[in-house]
Amino acid sequence: MIKFKLMKKITTIWWGNGQSNLLDWLFTILGDKIKISSIVSMSDDGRTTWELMRAFEDELWLHLPPPWDLRRCLFSLSNSDYREYFKLIFEYTFLNEEKISHFSILELFKQANKELLFFWKAWIYKNELEEFEFDRWNLYSILNSKLNEYFKFILPLKSSINWHKFWNILMANLYYNLWKDYDKMIDFMHNLLEVTWEVIPVTTKKAYIRAILWNWEIIESQDRISNVANYNSWIADLELMECSMDATHNNRAHKAIIESDYIVIWPWDLFTSIISNFIIGWVQDSIKQTNAKIIYIWNSTNKWWETTGLTQLDFVNKIERFLWRRLDYFVINNKKLNLDNEQLAQFKNDISVKWWDYLFLSLWEKKELERRKITILESNLLWDNSFYKHSKEKIVSELSAIFFA
Repeated sequence: MIKFKLMKKITTIWWGNGQSNLLDWLFTILGDKIKISSIVSMSDDGRTTWELMRAFEDELWLHLPPPWDLRRCLFSLSNSDYREYFKLIFEYTFLNEEKISHFSILELFKQANKELLFFWKAWIYKNELEEFEFDRWNLYSILNSKLNEYFKFILPLKSSINWHKFWNILMANLYYNLWKDYDKMIDFMHNLLEVTWEVIPVTTKKAYIRAILWNWEIIESQDRISNVANYNSWIADLELMECSMDATHNNRAHKAIIESDYIVIWPWDLFTSIISNFIIGWVQDSIKQTNAKIIYIWNSTNKWWETTGLTQLDFVNKIERFLWRRLDYFVINNKKLNLDNEQLAQFKNDISVKWWDYLFLSLWEKKELERRKITILESNLLWDNSFYKHSKEKIVSELSAIFFA
């Protein structure tokens, strides 16, 4: 049985989608036994996020740091009684062609709230809640005290609202109207969602990235590196694009790193999700200065093209190169799921796998990591209901053993 001592300060570094899962697990299972600072990548430039960012630059001459990944982490750490309803309404996607400038925040709330009544009732039924509880979730009355003075805010963009998520428009609107101060907007979101831990954008400046391949070909933008490009060679290096050379870390990120007991690097897209944080100005210096122990959680497979052919030791080597220091712990899976032929075909056709198999630690790799005095924690860490995703109970158990040893 784990005996909890003093509250540990934990910093997680990654992009929002996968990191939000880890945060949710830590929040749910460890609760008030740790203090979390979540540093989130700001290199996202795909889909509707990019459309909103481009509209800001073209029409308002402003850089909008991408809100997509931040919102997922904020949801995961929300301590509000209305957490599930926040998730539902803020993830709402608008499906009309009217201009963004035609709607105030209040009008957006009312539109989304009205159209989500059916889905919310279905959620209540699914979770076996009493029907009368629905009245508590009238979003206008819930948020009136916190958003009242902002309800009239309008974002003066001529772009269509079609396919944009409510949360992205809300964050962009508040950023524009709260003195163009991204940190003030994030503080407001912490208050709105009752987030007691910290969600920190790694930078609030432009953070566009490019990959340099071994054949000297250059692939620009996170979306192309991760999802679009056809590779003729492996990635040799990652750097900021010329328009982003002045991207420096958020001061809050520096403070979180310096004060941490542990830094957890959560896996998946090696270059676009993990290393993209370390190339931001002064992040490496902060990590070099901290006394925190660094924990890296393994990648269960390679991602098609971005990390094709890499071994577990390759992942460690590349992360250490950009960290400017050694890892302290490597948490890795040692068991392969038993998949039937149909499941195996689905697994190997997944866009994040694309015909590659599970990654394991070979004996010679293990000896090399031990030579570097990296503590290796091997066990069965895969989730049985997925082909390659992590089991939250198993991961949190491994982390707890480290945090509270």
